[in-house]
Amino acid sequence: MSTILKKYRHKIIEYIKFNIIGISNFVISQGIYLTLFIYFKLHYLLAYTITSVISITASYILNSKYTFKEKKYSYKKFFYSILIYIFEYILNMGVIVILVNVFKLGEILSPIIAPAFTTPPIFLLMRKVIKK
Repeated sequence: MSTILKKYRHKIIEYIKFNIIGISNFVISQGIYLTLFIYFKLHYLLAYTITSVISITASYILNSKYTFKEKKYSYKKFFYSILIYIFEYILNMGVIVILVNVFKLGEILSPIIAPAFTTPPIFLLMRKVIKK
């Protein structure tokens, strides 16, 4: 194994776990989003907002326990996690609006693409908060 890989092995494994949880959370969130948007006929931004609240809570719990191996949950860390995910929400919302209105990718495809732009910085921020 190369020296660089050995040096960053732990961080790489954390990033992989973060992405596995993120992808799982994302798939479930898309199911919730599509149900709210298609079945309940909610406006796409309202459906995305409701989905985000559920997703943020699940993400904090799962990443704290499995990705970053924290033994205890903390209201302070949860609060900071919420702030990070609000930041991600705003970024994603901006990307979604651009994808829908500028690139005409539609209300269903755009929320699927948007997280590709925000995952790396959100991982770094979450790691910093939870590992504090």
